[in-house]
Amino acid sequence: MGDQAGQPEQKRLRPGSDSLPPGIVALQHVEEWYEQHKASFTPPICNKLMHKDQLSIMFVGGPNTRKDFHLEEGSEFFYQLRGDIEVVTVQHGERVAVPIRQGQVFCLPSRVPHSPQRPQKGSFGLVVERERAKNEMDGLIFFTDFEASSPVVHWEQFFYCEDLGKDLPPVIGNYKKFITSEEGQQLVPQAPEAEESRPVKQDRVTEIPPPFYLQDFIRDNERELAAGMQLPLFGQAHPDHEFRIFICGGPAEQGRNTWAGDTWIYQIRGSAEVTVDGATIPLGEGCCCIVQPNISFDVVRPASSIGMIVQSDPLGNKEPCATDDKGMGA
Repeated sequence: MGDQAGQPEQKRLRPGSDSLPPGIVALQHVEEWYEQHKASFTPPICNKLMHKDQLSIMFVGGPNTRKDFHLEEGSEFFYQLRGDIEVVTVQHGERVAVPIRQGQVFCLPSRVPHSPQRPQKGSFGLVVERERAKNEMDGLIFFTDFEASSPVVHWEQFFYCEDLGKDLPPVIGNYKKFITSEEGQQLVPQAPEAEESRPVKQDRVTEIPPPFYLQDFIRDNERELAAGMQLPLFGQAHPDHEFRIFICGGPAEQGRNTWAGDTWIYQIRGSAEVTVDGATIPLGEGCCCIVQPNISFDVVRPASSIGMIVQSDPLGNKEPCATDDKGMGA
């Protein structure tokens, strides 16, 4: 972005800078960041947070497999950068394995049991979640047979998840105690609570669209992106309404952007410039940053630039408030 006449010269910052302007955090080059933290993407850890606040920007490696299913109120966004994975889900009461290939994106709506499997050594992918509200619970579910086409609950526990690394191990420990008990050794299925009394109401009706290649989306929308348009990655028909994920082309100037939550900006192709409070941050290909909530920011993209913007609306998948006869919100 060029300097305007009479304006002071803007500060230009690089990934790894210690002097980021207020409102900008997690300025990183993804591949360089991966190399710095490579040990975190091998067993037994296999994952590392790049950023945690309103959004959690997490990268996960392999090999890593599991037998539990996760149930949560928020949605999850997957972008598989290297290698293939499989997310086993429960849809309409049936086990559905969803393969996510290298280069594909996938959006998992709220309240769908899922169990990511990453058996490939060296696999590496992005997972984005949102923070939990104080009244939201997570669930960990084990079925009597992980491979069953119609899984039956063997054991489940709901808990408040503020930090997965700290909050999950005690739940896993409770399950290990259960399976060594007489009831657990007999593999007696545990009937789930009545749906209305469970802390998380499982989605039993939504059919989830399959993953697709990000580059296919960019190719199919090449003309619009070359005209500087900003396009929703998953379209209006997708059942998830929490994530706001856009693919943005150039040349374009997008000024005075604000969002009530975190905004993750990732540069897919070419370059872009993000300006906050007079400081301009160049984003080269493969770079990313977080603009914090309620901070005004500008993005300038030259021709051939392709970027991604990720935001989350925590109320997007919530049921509408009940209304009275006058139509007023409860």
